[in-house]
Parts: sequence; structure tokens; C-alpha cells
Amino acid sequence: MAARFARNGPVSAQTLDSLSGRQFDIVINATSLGLVTSVPAGLWPRRLFAAQALAYDLVYADRTTAFLHWARGEGAQRTADGLGMLIEQAVESFYLWRGVRPDTAPVFRLLRAASGA
Repeated sequence: MAARFARNGPVSAQTLDSLSGRQFDIVINATSLGLVTSVPAGLWPRRLFAAQALAYDLVYADRTTAFLHWARGEGAQRTADGLGMLIEQAVESFYLWRGVRPDTAPVFRLLRAASGA
């Protein structure tokens, strides 16, 4: 992924151990951490988020994930969960099966309303 987007600016994939003392504009959690009830103390380095940073959790849930709670507490100004990924994957599957791409805006509204988000 880093190689694919490198033409847009500096992009890299890193281990958690290598992040200490660094700040990022976007931090993407692609682990199962979004499924737990709290982020284990000391797992992620402190002060990871640059000003106006986005924390993105690929997990989709009916509540804010532990990672996103932690990220807000650590200074992430914006957060996003994996609901969009879930919906857009479904749209692509529907397109493959039916040849039609449904409008996703009503689906987002419906699912957010149903989850109380």
C-alpha cells in the first residue's frame, strides 16, 4: 500500500515499536484491537498524532471502538470507523452480481441512525 500511494507524498508502513517519538497525520488501525473493550496500556506510543490528525479504525461496530476512544484521548482531531469500508465493499459485490452500484448515502444514514451514532 505504501508503494502504491508514494507518488502522493511520503507513505510508510511501520511496526508499533518503530513509532515512538514520531507523529503522523493519519494512523490506520488494521488490527483486531477495534474489537476489544479497551486499549492495553503502553501498546501504542504516546503523542502519535500530529495536529489535525485522523485516526481510522478499519473495524466497523455499532459503537465507537476502543482504538478510536484512545486516539481521541491522545489528540486525534478526526476519527473514522470502518462502516464506510463495509458499505462500499457490499456495493462492489452488488455491482459484480447485478451490474448496478447502489447509492450509499441512504445506507450510511440508515446504519448510523440504527446504531445511534
